[in-house]
Amino acid sequence: MEPGVKGSPAAADTRSEMSPVWKRPALPTVIRSLRFQVSIALLVAAALCAYAAGKFSGQELAGSYRDGADRVLVGASRSFAGGFNPSDLGSRSRLTTRLADLRRLDPNLDGAIVLRAGARGPRAIARAGPQTPSPADVDAARRVLATGAPVRGEQRSDESHLAVRTEALVQEGKPVAALWLGYDLRPSDAAIGRRDRRIFGVLLGLLLGFTGFTSWVLGRGIFRPLDRLRLATRRIAEGRLETRLRWERRDELGALAHDFDAMAGELEESHGRLEALAQRDPLTGLANHRQFQESLNTETKRARDEGTQLALIVIDVDRFKRINDAWGHPVGDSVLSEAGRSLAETMKGVGLVARLGGDEFAILLPDSNSTQALAICEAARAAVKANDTPDLDITCSGGLAMFPEDAGSPDSLSQLADGALYWAKRSGRNLARRYDPEHVLVVTSEQRAEFAQVLESPGAITPVFQPIVSLANGEIVAYEALARFEDASRRPPTWWFAQAHRFGLGAKLEAEAIRAALASVDRPHDLALSVNVSPSALGSPEVRAVLPERLDNVIFEITEQEQIIRPNELREALQPLRERGARVAVDDAGAGYAGLQQIMRMQADFIKLDRALISGCHVDQAKAALIGSLADFAASTGAEVCAEGIETLDELRVLIRLGVTCGQGFVLARPAPPWSEVDQEAAALCRALAREEPGTRPHYLPSAATRRRSHISNTQNSL
Repeated sequence: MEPGVKGSPAAADTRSEMSPVWKRPALPTVIRSLRFQVSIALLVAAALCAYAAGKFSGQELAGSYRDGADRVLVGASRSFAGGFNPSDLGSRSRLTTRLADLRRLDPNLDGAIVLRAGARGPRAIARAGPQTPSPADVDAARRVLATGAPVRGEQRSDESHLAVRTEALVQEGKPVAALWLGYDLRPSDAAIGRRDRRIFGVLLGLLLGFTGFTSWVLGRGIFRPLDRLRLATRRIAEGRLETRLRWERRDELGALAHDFDAMAGELEESHGRLEALAQRDPLTGLANHRQFQESLNTETKRARDEGTQLALIVIDVDRFKRINDAWGHPVGDSVLSEAGRSLAETMKGVGLVARLGGDEFAILLPDSNSTQALAICEAARAAVKANDTPDLDITCSGGLAMFPEDAGSPDSLSQLADGALYWAKRSGRNLARRYDPEHVLVVTSEQRAEFAQVLESPGAITPVFQPIVSLANGEIVAYEALARFEDASRRPPTWWFAQAHRFGLGAKLEAEAIRAALASVDRPHDLALSVNVSPSALGSPEVRAVLPERLDNVIFEITEQEQIIRPNELREALQPLRERGARVAVDDAGAGYAGLQQIMRMQADFIKLDRALISGCHVDQAKAALIGSLADFAASTGAEVCAEGIETLDELRVLIRLGVTCGQGFVLARPAPPWSEVDQEAAALCRALAREEPGTRPHYLPSAATRRRSHISNTQNSL
């Protein structure tokens, strides 16, 4: 049994064996150390490198061969010059014979040529061998004849390699001819090549041997232990904390293995202590936030793989801070503890209950639809309420979201359930809410991706058009462009625009909707087109970029769901649009931030009454009185009044009698692709009531400036 292995006699002293205390190594330890092994390997490598340097001695050998060739050429040239007679220049055959005798002195003399000065430069008058004088040889002969000094060189080509020497032949101390000699260096080159191949073979064998030796040393001493250490580290990272190396080495890697085993042992002990606390909330005994997140990830993956539903309920104790402040934290802890106990008993066998933190609990319900989940949410709320006492008014609110119907990821599901919870809080507490995108404005990563796709896809926004009808004659005077999104969920267009502004993309999305509306073709002649735009987006570069140069028959409806903080800036943004022919309408008047003062500051051409004000106006005298007042106010300022959301003929009758000049709604025409017509029954009613009500003005949609001039003129006449 190995020392240090559990169950061996030395197991009790395992911790002391793993101690990282370092002692001065003895001589045998030094010999076995990695430093010594690597040093030996480096010495062997240095020796091989020194031996390999012998390869460069080939250059010195080649130089010695060239020196020998020079000596042969010098001796041959002196031999020829010693027996030279100037009269020989007149006999080519004699010169040729002497040159041939000269070549026989050394088999490597490859050629000999005698050149004599001529009118066009030196020319060959006799030669022995295959060579003919090259331009370089002629140039060398010219220099020799001019200076008398010999010229040496080397010529290399694909077929030859020559050492050459050109020397002067003199008469009475003056050069009269030049002797060119060539020495063949190819045998020397062949000898050097054979030597290099032998040396290369020897060095290759040594290199292979060195490589094998080094690989064996490094593999045995470094790489194999490091692989084992890496594998052990990976097992620790995977949670297998029982992993140990238990090496008996006495070198540096052995010390590292001992440190590793000590670390793994401490991690295993710490993990054992923390494991009990890692999954449970200490106050309630429920699953804690960590276990909840793990279960949420697991259940969403399972629901995605199996195509099932998953419900998430988030419950929060109402006004829990007030309980803590009034009764103290011990009472608050008791409330949370009892709430956790009640939830655990009620949800036993139904789903996972966890405490997320503070006074917030979560219930995870696999394989539940929204109806079942909402009923379970109410049962959970009732269980918490059951802990109420005469002194404590304990209620709770709940939020519900579904996977994958509402969200496509665990994080998004949590965000939407929290959003539904806080919607319930805003709605008065002590109730439960199912996630509704129109009331829960939560930004999730999936929604960001959807917005990016909408803004990048040119066909993601489709405009539909609802007729705006003159209530004086039942004829269409304009169309309002409404945006529709390619959205498989149940989110309305108002949600898209509200979220876009939360992302900082509101102006870009509104600009895309306006661009799509203005791009519609074949609009009936002389009919205005009304587009919606928020005050913050009106002057933005994105909106300005999609507008044409002329804006005749374009109406900008300033949406009232956004507070106008700087009315002067809005007026300055509207003025250039008016100058280009546009008109301005205040949308949803009476529903949001706008008031009469704001309408006057904007100098609106149209005041569009919100559908909440229109609905039931035929039975609500207060609404009818307010509509009549707004109609009178509009008439006094030269503006037109348009009623939105007219859904019944009774509402239409009342609006006509109250002096409302324009209207739109389902009773007149529904939003549709371009260009829908007015319902004939509603149009006939408009014409009939117009004949009965002589005070109803015909509607020609004149500009605001024209109506104001007419109003001022009438006022002055009355004065």
